[in-house]
This record gives sequence, C-alpha cells and structure tokens, in this order.
Amino acid sequence: MEYEKRIGVTTWPCNRGRTVNRLMLVAAITLVGLSSQAQKIWENRTGCAIAQGDLAPGYLFAQKTVTAYVDGDAAIFFENRFAAEGALWVSFATAASGPTGVKVNDAMFWGAEYHFLKPSRWDPYVSLTPGVGLVSVAYRNGEGVVMRTPYELAPLGSASIGCNYYVGSIFHFFVKVQGVFGQVTSVMPTSSRLDELKFTGGLAFNLRLWKPKKDAPKQKGW
Repeated sequence: MEYEKRIGVTTWPCNRGRTVNRLMLVAAITLVGLSSQAQKIWENRTGCAIAQGDLAPGYLFAQKTVTAYVDGDAAIFFENRFAAEGALWVSFATAASGPTGVKVNDAMFWGAEYHFLKPSRWDPYVSLTPGVGLVSVAYRNGEGVVMRTPYELAPLGSASIGCNYYVGSIFHFFVKVQGVFGQVTSVMPTSSRLDELKFTGGLAFNLRLWKPKKDAPKQKGW
C-alpha cells in the first residue's frame, strides 16, 4: 500500500506537468494566431513591391500535356490599384510522351495589374502581360525524320486573374491563373501553337520602396 501511495505521489506531479505543458502549447498557438491577425497591412500600396517564386504547373493545349516551370514574379505599385508586373518562367518538363512537341518553352512577361479593392487583407486583381518566349520544338520533316528547331523567340500574349491575402505587411499568400497564347513557326512545315494555362500559388514577400506622398490638408472655405 505504501508503495502504491508513493507511486501515486510521485507520478501526480508528472501528470500535472504534462497538463501544464499542453496548456502552454495551446496558449502559444492561440497567441501566434491572434498576433498574425493583429499585424498591420498596408494602408496605401503606392511605393510597395511584392516578389514571389515557386514551382508552377501548366497545360499546353496543342500537345495535350502537363508542363512544369520555375516561376519568379515581381510587381511595383505606382498607385493603390495599379501595379507594373514582370515575370520569368523557366521550363523543365514540357516534352510530350512522343518524340515530337515543344521541348523548351521559357518565357518572359511584363505588363500591368489592376486591383479591384482598396488596401485590405483580400486583394483580387487582373493583369495583361505581353511577353516573349524562347522556344525549341521537335518535329518530323517531309521524310519522317525527327528534327529539332534551334532556339527561337516567339511573341506571346497573356492575361491573368489572381488574388492575394495579406497576413501582414511583410508577406502574403497568393493564387493566380494565367492564360498564354502564341505560336512558333521557324523551319517547321506547320506552326506550333503555344496556347497554355499556367497556375501559380504560394507565399510572397512585400517591401516598401518609397513612402507615398501625403495629401495636402484641405482648406476650409469661408
């Protein structure tokens, strides 16, 4: 009996300690969540820049295949609702299952974004970004031999729709869908279409490059 009592006395503080640790963990998680909600976001986007990079999938309609890219995007706000955007896409998986098709499909885009809402945590937007692609395509010549074009520049057009969610002034989450259209001709018997849907999403970072000018105080009339 004494042994059982001793066991009870010695194990009870351990159980209590575990309970306290669990409560402290729950409290810490709660505080982190509250602090993230309490973080300030930009009240004026003018002069702010955002940068993001990720691995992004796509779908080429002409050859009906899934593609993969390393993508980097950046944008600078010149006004609350307008931003200049630039993006670089480097392909690393574009080949179809067969011997022919688009083998390299790197691209660079630049253009403008329009953001629908005033600065808030939710930030939906659209963008128009023409660009240029660096493309190489495998094809069959008139004798049925598989040939490959040299790297060629191809004009591209694109439009995007996306949404940001600002956790604070330092970083935000984003999703974006981009439609691309264009074609490459080169020495092939027929042109090869580059129409594609690209998908991006993940974590992006924010940086203020300059402070916006404050509006002059309005003078009261007599």
